[in-house]
Amino acid sequence: MKIELDTTVEEALKMPGTAGKVFKKYDLYCAGCHGSSQDTISRVIINNGLDPEKFLNDLNSSVE
Repeated sequence: MKIELDTTVEEALKMPGTAGKVFKKYDLYCAGCHGSSQDTISRVIINNGLDPEKFLNDLNSSVE
């Protein structure tokens, strides 16, 4: 399964792999966030000023 911009944080964290470590690498503590079931990867990128391509690549590398 691949992480896309419309994937929720919760969905990404439930995938086999180490997506949680990627969030921590970017100083994002999404695992404990109340909005993790509703916030999408796109929203996280926008709200935190991240490079979309790099962040998605890092996340997808962590769940392959």
